[in-house]
Amino acid sequence: MHEDQSTVLLVEDEPLIRLFLSELLEESGFKVIEAANAVEALTILEAGREVTVMLTDVDMPAGRSGFELARTVSKCWPHIEILIMSGRQWPARGDLPAGAAFLAKPCPNETIVAHVESAVLRTRRLSQPDAAPNEAGSAEILPFPKTA
Repeated sequence: MHEDQSTVLLVEDEPLIRLFLSELLEESGFKVIEAANAVEALTILEAGREVTVMLTDVDMPAGRSGFELARTVSKCWPHIEILIMSGRQWPARGDLPAGAAFLAKPCPNETIVAHVESAVLRTRRLSQPDAAPNEAGSAEILPFPKTA
């Protein structure tokens, strides 16, 4: 269990995948807020909910894609770490905001948890008074081999 139980905003339109990921993250000690699409995610953030990491899928029904959501969140809530997942669409140039990471599905459960933990640690490190202002770095793509 994480001492401050960091909060993950999980944005996934497929209910079974959202349930699985939510349980995986909760069992790993995170508090999870679920959203079925970008509109729900933005409503949660605009309501002032404290979120450490946003984990979003790319493909969403009607409305903003996960890439569009990530760029909006990066601009309006720059303190939130962003992880984007997709099994269908790789990011094109400019799709990922600076500091975001892309995980290709299928992705091992341990890898998902490890990247969320890493994002939480990055947030804590950047919130230290002596942290360098541009330490977040550039976007990162983390490919994993497809499994049969």
